[in-house]
Amino acid sequence: MQNLRSCFSGITGIVLLFILAFLFGTCVSEAPGDKAALVSTVQLPFEEKSSLAGVRPAEIPGNGLNSPRFRDLPPEARDYLETLADAFRKKDRGFLISQGEAQYERELLSRYDEGSYLALLYRIGPYSKDMEWKSPSPVRLDTSAVRAIEYSDWEEKGPMLEIKGRLYFQNSSPLPCAIMLVWRLPEPKILGEWP
Repeated sequence: MQNLRSCFSGITGIVLLFILAFLFGTCVSEAPGDKAALVSTVQLPFEEKSSLAGVRPAEIPGNGLNSPRFRDLPPEARDYLETLADAFRKKDRGFLISQGEAQYERELLSRYDEGSYLALLYRIGPYSKDMEWKSPSPVRLDTSAVRAIEYSDWEEKGPMLEIKGRLYFQNSSPLPCAIMLVWRLPEPKILGEWP
């Protein structure tokens, strides 16, 4: 009986060692620096509701504003969205950060790091309501990984325009975004998602 106990405890110890080694290896591979470009990796913490599959990273469309869907878009909003698309293409992080509506920017920019603030501002991934969360990991937007934005639809919602689109990244699938544009201000601004 004692031989059986010592044999069982030896096997249990080996199995426990393998489990600990596996868990340790998983924790090491998710170092904090790796999460800075979370949205530019293939394994994202959310699941698509609508199909964005079939678009390869090398295929980058135009900004989409020439589509018939945008025929009735107000000219001021069209000009702003052209400028915004250029800023994403040129990776102009300073401009992209500064596009938040004044009160929104004051309240959130100091509370969040830039990547998290940008994800909320441009309502990417699950913030766009076109994706579902798979894990509680925060979403971040690394502007240096963005190749382009393509606008796909718009809807007027009171004094704002909701602009639907996709962000295309260097090394991953596109992500949906939903920009709430307060376009009737002297200078149009974006109202992001409130956490």
